[in-house]
Amino acid sequence: MADSKRFLLTLVFLTLAVPLLAGDSSLSGTGLLDSVIKNVMEQQKRTNTLEADFRQEKVMALMAKPEVSTGSFVFAKPNQVLWKYDAPRQVTMLIAGGFLTTYYPNLNKAERVEVKKYQDRIFKYMGASGAIDELARYFDFTFTDSAANPTYVLDLTPKTHTIARRAKHIRIWIDKKSYLTTKFEYVEGDGDTTRYEFTNLRINKPVDSDRFALNLPPTVRVEQMKLN
Repeated sequence: MADSKRFLLTLVFLTLAVPLLAGDSSLSGTGLLDSVIKNVMEQQKRTNTLEADFRQEKVMALMAKPEVSTGSFVFAKPNQVLWKYDAPRQVTMLIAGGFLTTYYPNLNKAERVEVKKYQDRIFKYMGASGAIDELARYFDFTFTDSAANPTYVLDLTPKTHTIARRAKHIRIWIDKKSYLTTKFEYVEGDGDTTRYEFTNLRINKPVDSDRFALNLPPTVRVEQMKLN
């Protein structure tokens, strides 16, 4: 179930990267920032499908070296996501029909959990139907633009010790050309760090609906789970 929670957290940061800015009055009022927000929201509205490759790196205190995973993901409006880890272990995560199914082929098992209440929030902002200020209550934001850097950088720092126990720091990179999130990292309360980098982004390319149908082998054991 840890994989499922991490997957949902990843989607939240991917979809809410810049709309968060619009809800923070301390960052508004600058021409550059206003322009970035506008361009990101417009890009989100235009994005009906999105595909990319990803590299995930996890740094944990109990590990001698970072754990690196690679894979790909596909998104199609209004609310379908397929997230596949190819190496070093195969894992498939699919959100469709209000459920998240996580399939572990090497273990011959799958976990299924209803995520509709999370899904509605996540995909609302991926569709750019409105900006939010919810997390602005919990994080301070720092927006950075360097001429030598091809991305804008957004740092989120928790306002309280309670929040810091769960997330000490979040950093998001936004591509200056595509206005999409291309990289982010978050540091958990215990100091463990997870980084994602997205490459080979394909926007509004045709995506076959069959890709969002997870046809499990009949021998797979499916466990019904709940998110706590």
